[in-house]
Amino acid sequence: MPHSIVEYYAEHESYRCGYCKSPDTNFSHGLWAHAMSVGDYQDLIDRGWRRSGKYCYKPTMDVTCCPMYTIRCRAQEFKSSKSQKKVLKRFNKFLSGEEINENRVGDPSRSRSACSSEVEGELFEEGRCEQFVETNRGHKNINLDSITRTNVEESSSNIEEKPNGSNDNSSGMEVSQADNSSETNVQKDFKKITELDPTKSPCKKAKQLRRERKFEKLKEKGVDITTLSNTNKNKEKQLEDFLNELPKEYQQRLEIKLVRTAPPSPEWLATAKETHEIYVKYQTVIHDDKPEKCTEHKFREFLVHSPLLEIHSETGPMCGYGSFHQQYVLDGKIIAVGVIDILPKCVSSVYFFYDPQYRNLTLGTYGALREIAFTRHLSQICPELKYYYMGFYIHSCRKMRYKGNFYPSDLLCPETYKWVPLEDCIPKLEASPYTRLDPDIDNVDTNYPREGDINYIPVLVKGVVLPYKAYKRKYANKKRENDEELMEYARLVGAKTIKSLILVR
Repeated sequence: MPHSIVEYYAEHESYRCGYCKSPDTNFSHGLWAHAMSVGDYQDLIDRGWRRSGKYCYKPTMDVTCCPMYTIRCRAQEFKSSKSQKKVLKRFNKFLSGEEINENRVGDPSRSRSACSSEVEGELFEEGRCEQFVETNRGHKNINLDSITRTNVEESSSNIEEKPNGSNDNSSGMEVSQADNSSETNVQKDFKKITELDPTKSPCKKAKQLRRERKFEKLKEKGVDITTLSNTNKNKEKQLEDFLNELPKEYQQRLEIKLVRTAPPSPEWLATAKETHEIYVKYQTVIHDDKPEKCTEHKFREFLVHSPLLEIHSETGPMCGYGSFHQQYVLDGKIIAVGVIDILPKCVSSVYFFYDPQYRNLTLGTYGALREIAFTRHLSQICPELKYYYMGFYIHSCRKMRYKGNFYPSDLLCPETYKWVPLEDCIPKLEASPYTRLDPDIDNVDTNYPREGDINYIPVLVKGVVLPYKAYKRKYANKKRENDEELMEYARLVGAKTIKSLILVR
């Protein structure tokens, strides 16, 4: 079993916010991951962590200026919106050879949300790249092969399984009466649009009118229309139907290749230069970055290097778990790249970039829809892998609300770490940027550590792994402050995960 090895940055520094542009109001905690199992990373992102290269960070929700809530889409239940269907149809028209004006601005098929997902959607990751480079300087260089593995196993065996002190009561109470009584302007506007005028008959689409006329003619001929099958006629088109509606000769023009980046596969190495060139175009044209910020070294640290260990399982996907690039290849040329992690319960989107020459195709939205379809495909093989994680949802930044258009989605409560449907969270987020999302007041963080748990944290010192309790005895000069620091670390990663993460001291 592979082991996760991390360094914890106890300092709680402030950084520039990529959303409100404040110079020192973005607070977070950090880990440098030398190696990490996909199971441990799954547990971390389910407590609000994300990675940028090998650097993992967790926003301090109740302090930072623009609270960032982890968001996931329930891929199996996903329903395409009208604007998302337009994006898919528009791309299919492009593949079928129809001319699209590449210089057109204000295309009516590009909704505000679609445009935001292309240009604004990666702002947080882009802003984190600066912080990532600064934090990168402080981590230790560790030879993973020199670690005494037997001591890891001994350390794990010394960790006692302790029941948590609180029950997991997830009975799902309704939002309080105070929340229901105050409607937001968004909700009121939505009501005005959707309420029907009782004096007018509902308008019917031409297709429905044609069907009714056809049934009338059949009735006149004496046909019993109740015996006719209506199943296929009324079946709603799924995401895959839109993606696969083109003839095969057109579909072959676009190929989506999955290449492993950590460790680098031969397929990735063969396309590394071309991929980096697209990244430079994207960052300089779409985000106005200076070329010196987009060097190959920085690109690799940001979007290629990963702490996730490659794992293959009989019950897992054929490609295995870990970090990948999805390359969108059009007529042999890469036009876009989706950076993803495949984890036990989800496909996690890290970043998406594309050749600005094709920006009129709304590739940001198209890529997200493709990744949802990929998640749905993997879930047929691995039933537990059924979520698509989209990073962070920032309600206080209007341009970053586009992720809520991928329905249905859930937000992670920052206090109980339970998932709450996005639509139930909106009224609370309208009232306050930071809020407890879990409506059940009796629910608590069931993975919250007890003070004695820190004694069983595996610690790596001088190539040997031993429990923190033994580490303190051997190195008696350690002070009380270390206990307080480790307790904070334990609260951030959770009682379960501290037993499997090996902490560098």
